[in-house]
Amino acid sequence: MSHNQPGPYGGQPQQPGPYGQPGPYGQQQPQAPQPGYGYPQQPQAPQQPGYGYPQQAPQGVPPQPGPYGQQPGTQPMGQPPYGQQPPYGQAPYGAPQPPASGGGKKKAAIIVAAVAVVAAIAVGATLLLGNSSGSGSDIADDGPHKLTTPATVLSEYKKSDDVDSGGFDDSDIEDAEKHGVKNAEGVHAGYQAGDENNPLAMKMINFMGVYGDIDDPEAVVDGVFADTKKEALKDGDGEVVGQPKEFKPAGLKDAVLKCQEMKVKDDSSSSSSGPSEISMPVCIWGDHSTIGVILHVDLADAMGGKSADLAAAADLTAKFRNEVRVKA
Repeated sequence: MSHNQPGPYGGQPQQPGPYGQPGPYGQQQPQAPQPGYGYPQQPQAPQQPGYGYPQQAPQGVPPQPGPYGQQPGTQPMGQPPYGQQPPYGQAPYGAPQPPASGGGKKKAAIIVAAVAVVAAIAVGATLLLGNSSGSGSDIADDGPHKLTTPATVLSEYKKSDDVDSGGFDDSDIEDAEKHGVKNAEGVHAGYQAGDENNPLAMKMINFMGVYGDIDDPEAVVDGVFADTKKEALKDGDGEVVGQPKEFKPAGLKDAVLKCQEMKVKDDSSSSSSGPSEISMPVCIWGDHSTIGVILHVDLADAMGGKSADLAAAADLTAKFRNEVRVKA
């Protein structure tokens, strides 16, 4: 039917619509019909598609329309519709997509936040003299040492600012001077190990410490634990469990080492995201020249609701001490 022919009921000549020429009762037209509503228009030289539709065909060679009047069929899975090419770097339209990794990262963020809470509590504790249960003054003095923060520790843990929750500030150092740590200097660093693309397979170490001249190392260690308990009660987010336990792992020499479990509530957790409380060990060593505080967390264990393994944490702390403590 030409453009100036009357309509099927003798009315005015039909005008071309945005989708091609309508025909009476299925009559074929000289132009291929455009795809249905919601699909990009096929390029037609004489006319532009209607309002609201893309003006240009996808970049590349435009596809050839099918036989006149033929409606586009269903495309096989994974094939772009009507000749379109998927954006560069993306999977074909309709192809199965990999699961999003946001859940693991969100859970890892929860653990990092919990570590930060415990670290803040430990930092808030004063390096004061406590009532030592042992004879810390009898610990052999192996000469002056200082604490360092190497780029890698224990062969797999890399230094990371994301894990570093900060250390003792100047006022803490001043307090340490008052409570048995002379000529005190502070250090701190965070470390992580594991695959960053799989956050729940990662492990973290948060380290803070001071070095100087220490008369009674065990008294200072006990004092830090005692004040940590007070800070946890004051903060309200953390909870200490039981009493500090002394450990003597292989490799620990001329020092006292004690560990205690701490728990942090996770109010945002649900049955699908993790436990309501996250448990982690806090270990503190002391010798005549260094005091070190270690928070070690295995994200898989923490999100699995496991209680802190104090013996394993003590073993790791002893090895860590041997790598960061060097002669002054």
